[in-house]
Amino acid sequence: DLAVNGVAYLPKAQAADILAKKRVLLSCVHPDTGEFIKFFGRTSSFVPMNLPIIGAMSLTPPTVFNTIFWQWVNQTYNAGFNYGNRNASSETNMTEMFQSYSLAVLSAIGSAMFLRKLTGLVLGGRTGLAATVANSVVNYGAVSFSSSLNVYFMRMGEMQKGINVLDPET
Repeated sequence: DLAVNGVAYLPKAQAADILAKKRVLLSCVHPDTGEFIKFFGRTSSFVPMNLPIIGAMSLTPPTVFNTIFWQWVNQTYNAGFNYGNRNASSETNMTEMFQSYSLAVLSAIGSAMFLRKLTGLVLGGRTGLAATVANSVVNYGAVSFSSSLNVYFMRMGEMQKGINVLDPET
């Protein structure tokens, strides 16, 4: 330890190490609740968690079951992610959360099935590369649309009730 005028200072390397550890810790702790955010709900895990979901969505045969199942998996993950990163100053009860989750899942499945029907009419039963590309386009469109709705539905309470931007005590 170094001391100047009675104030202790850390060596530069040690201070940098402590700051790096602080950043890692803060990325794991919810700023409003002080609770640890589960791994899958952290911002740093969004891409690694979504890659297998999107890969499976794009590579599985475009059946009704696969469409519904993978849209449900994707929206369930997105809902968990949005819950983990919510602004907790706006309280949401479990009924509102379930309604928001249900709306997000239903919008994902509905949009995917609509797009699947539309591309089925256009492709007329083709297989191979055209079907694979169409499957990817359908999933991308459904995921883009429904993920936007998921954010809106899961954060609806925050938008309606507002959030604390400043600490009222300070």
